[in-house]
Amino acid sequence: MNWLGWDTRSYLGALLGGVLGVFVYKACLDAGFAAPWMIGLGVGLGCAALTRERSNMRGLVLACLTAWTAALAEVTLARGLGLLEGIGAFHEGLGLRGVLEHVGGVVAAYLLGRIALRRDAEDRFAGQGRREFSQPAGR
Repeated sequence: MNWLGWDTRSYLGALLGGVLGVFVYKACLDAGFAAPWMIGLGVGLGCAALTRERSNMRGLVLACLTAWTAALAEVTLARGLGLLEGIGAFHEGLGLRGVLEHVGGVVAAYLLGRIALRRDAEDRFAGQGRREFSQPAGR
């Protein structure tokens, strides 16, 4: 029962995409502009490229993880604050543009994380496979 559609390939793709997204975000910061949405784009594309299944729930998990990753990357890379100090001061000076950039990354992670770039990908749904586990043993 893998209704989340989360396997080693999906995890590895999301992890590699996230790491690449953080490096691209850092390069953008060095060039003079902030693009935290690059992290969400990397996470979603990495997962979609390697996964074999489509899953809306996986997209939601990746969107949540992307929100935290992008926020932590911003406070540590862009603002140069320590981790605990940065978490406490994340909301300060974010502004409407910053919020929209973060929301864009979360939406990108959700939309790309729920699909698979493979044509033969299966759909996974919450509760899938429940019947086979609800039957008592021996019947």
